Amino acid sequence: MISHTGWAERGRSGLTDSTNISSSAIVGDDRPTVVQSQFRRTVILVSVTIAGALQTLSATIANAVLPQMQGDLSAGLEEISWVLTATMIGTAIGMPSAGWLGMRFGRRRCLLIALAIFTFASGALGVATSLEEVVFWRTIQGLAGGPMLPLTMPILIDVYPKREHGMVMGFWAGGGMMGAIFGPPIGGFLAEIYNWRLAFVCMVPPSLIAYYMIALTVPHFKGRPSLRLDWIGFMSLATCLASLQIMLDRGNRLDWFESREIVLWAVLTITALYVFIVRCSYARQPFIDLRIFLHKNFSICAFCMVIGGLTSFAGLMLLPSFLGRLQNLPLETVSLMLTPRGIGFMAGIFILGHLIKIMDARAMMALGFTIQAVAAWYMTTFDLTVGLYEVFIAGVGLGMGEAVLWIPLAILAFAPLPASLHDYAAAIIHSSRFFGGGIGISLGVTILARSTQANRAELNEFLSPFNETLNAIGTQGMWNLSSIQGLMRMDFEVFRQASMIAYVNDFWALALSALIVLPLIVFLDRPQGVE
Repeated sequence: MISHTGWAERGRSGLTDSTNISSSAIVGDDRPTVVQSQFRRTVILVSVTIAGALQTLSATIANAVLPQMQGDLSAGLEEISWVLTATMIGTAIGMPSAGWLGMRFGRRRCLLIALAIFTFASGALGVATSLEEVVFWRTIQGLAGGPMLPLTMPILIDVYPKREHGMVMGFWAGGGMMGAIFGPPIGGFLAEIYNWRLAFVCMVPPSLIAYYMIALTVPHFKGRPSLRLDWIGFMSLATCLASLQIMLDRGNRLDWFESREIVLWAVLTITALYVFIVRCSYARQPFIDLRIFLHKNFSICAFCMVIGGLTSFAGLMLLPSFLGRLQNLPLETVSLMLTPRGIGFMAGIFILGHLIKIMDARAMMALGFTIQAVAAWYMTTFDLTVGLYEVFIAGVGLGMGEAVLWIPLAILAFAPLPASLHDYAAAIIHSSRFFGGGIGISLGVTILARSTQANRAELNEFLSPFNETLNAIGTQGMWNLSSIQGLMRMDFEVFRQASMIAYVNDFWALALSALIVLPLIVFLDRPQGVE
């Protein structure tokens, strides 16, 4: 334990050291120099992009096969939901750990080990015979997959020259986005032609290919054998993140803080977070070096990434839900309507490739959030008769906005940091997006449920045989309130209208969330040395 002034002194010295480093030097003495071979760099880019795409694919592919798994494993709705929750908990613990693991053992070694465990877990899911086995291997898959994205990002930053970072990050982010978007369609298709097990086994071949390519081409990143694991910091962080994820996942089903279980998870989250912050503030070798938050750009970008994750994941959840519940579209069509988002993302990457040479990164980041806000606002004009063309346009807009904001945000976050903090930075940035997504999904579901209930009650107040307005529009037909069938039809229509209003409220929340961060972008410093 050091004195109470120790952290401040350590932070000031760390900040001074960081700012004294030349802004054009992307790698430090403990990192390899830029890989000179263009072919080797390309193979590295492709291999780590595959690894990142596999992580996002595994997180979403189970969504499409849950109904089949539920019947095959004889599980209830509450029980089968743990297939998703287990992965979220594993990822929540594994993703922030990537910083320390990369610093201690080296990124290449950690990435290969994580990929090997991920591959084995994917294969084991294909032969699992009980719900308990599935939940166990999904947890292992999340623990192994969580560090993969944070480990691959700094590898690319270090092996490519700074002038190519925008293009490289765009390709890498596109791979991750494709994995998240095409997970449900792939899972649904494979489950249809065989069964749900094939949806997990299909990840084994690309995992083996990525492992082989990474082992051959990615340079060895020197670790720090003297770096000791801060067990108190690690355990408190793991407890905090796992508790928070369970609280977010189960909160709406248990009516949030009306439930003692949710209150318990909330208290555990806050207590563990307090222990973690205190421990990392005074430990000589903290699990996560909190000095990184002394960099203004990084702190602002981390918060913006939370909001970016919120809008991204919430939108990814709300649109399919809207199409399935209110448009009564089949699962195959709903899954295909996720592809416009991927099209928009790739279009955004193409546009970014041209804009990044002439526009300030801060302006591009603001443009990305603005595009997302406009797309969300456009979705507020939806009604029960909206066509697939309008949904296509909204999906393209959301994907394009995410692409245009993601790459400049990464550049602005990493530019002022020394190479020694890249591992911590990547872990925190990805964790911020992940937990922003968890918050976005929970808020979206809560707003949808509460707003539907409130709107339904308000609309029901106008339903009466004595309401002259209802009589004027001809309720004696299919909505005859004097018959049971008419009452059932009217109740169903009220539910549809109340749900539509609730979805519009959710879309408004997405638009406002994207606009909230725009004033913060003004306070970002322009990165130096970026050509």
